[in-house]
Amino acid sequence: MPRVLIVDDDPSIRQVLHEIVTIYGYDCETAESAKEGISLLAQKRIDLVMLDLQMPDITGEQFLDFIRKKGIRTPVVVVSAHVDKDIAKKLGEIGINGIITKPFEVDRVIDVMNRALGKDEIHGGSR
Repeated sequence: MPRVLIVDDDPSIRQVLHEIVTIYGYDCETAESAKEGISLLAQKRIDLVMLDLQMPDITGEQFLDFIRKKGIRTPVVVVSAHVDKDIAKKLGEIGINGIITKPFEVDRVIDVMNRALGKDEIHGGSR
């Protein structure tokens, strides 16, 4: 079963995403900071990271840049209210696998998450 890591400093967003991820059958870890997320990536098998961009300690962009430079190729989906075309282009160059704009709808989260995990169907189906 895939394990998703949610990295977001907003507890309500972490809780909602955790509920969505687990309802659709995935294991879930959460981190309230990029530093905590990096630590969890080093300790556990993570199949997908859902990452906020605006965090107080290390930004999501810095997190993504750091893990890619370390050779970590885990798929990353950005979950943020602050993604314009320039940021999206830069994130694409660093290597994201999708963007979910806040506020989000459940079907959008599941669709982007499944695509990043290489699954075809919206609700947990596989190839």
